[in-house]
Amino acid sequence: MEQQIDLKKIERKVWTSFYEDGLWDIYLGIMLMAMAVGALLWDIGTRSEVTLVVIYMCLVGAAFVFLWFGKRFITIPRIGRVNFGPKGRARKKRTSIVFALSVLVGLVLFIIITINIKNTLSRVLSLDIFVPAVWVANMLIVFSLAAYFLHFNRLYLIGVMFAIGLPLDIVLRELTHQDLTFFAFGIPAMVILIMGGVVLARFIRKYPVLEGEN
Repeated sequence: MEQQIDLKKIERKVWTSFYEDGLWDIYLGIMLMAMAVGALLWDIGTRSEVTLVVIYMCLVGAAFVFLWFGKRFITIPRIGRVNFGPKGRARKKRTSIVFALSVLVGLVLFIIITINIKNTLSRVLSLDIFVPAVWVANMLIVFSLAAYFLHFNRLYLIGVMFAIGLPLDIVLRELTHQDLTFFAFGIPAMVILIMGGVVLARFIRKYPVLEGEN
């Protein structure tokens, strides 16, 4: 029994250490910032094709590259590689798929609002209520599930930061009568990026590079 308990503690510690470097925080912060930059580009009259290229080819691509290089050249030299068993890999894969679908839903909703398709679809349903409700529920539920299954507690806060972007945009628009979408999504994104940077700096100080690693 004690051996089983110890194995569970070790497994939980491995899962925790996998996200201890703050790289996933920064990755998600860049993804949210991409939405803010997209809104800014649309506001200044940039063509939709150019905006999508900037978002997906530059910012989202940079996020993926940063995550890969960070794991390869920052995390692995300090704590080594993490090889999960079949159950761990399956759990991580399922969570990644659900999370990717969640981000896709959020991006679709964001694009619907930003490119002003709202007037066309408003005849079918009330997007003023439907879109914010789906956005908030989608972000909170998926991020919370991911935080629970992956033992990644910072995802709860990151989920809140993702969720408040759209309601904050609506509130700011009503109060100021101006389009402040960039700030509504950019400020929560900065919170995530700062948090990730602090965690990353702490991780680098805590774990020196392992001997024998280049």
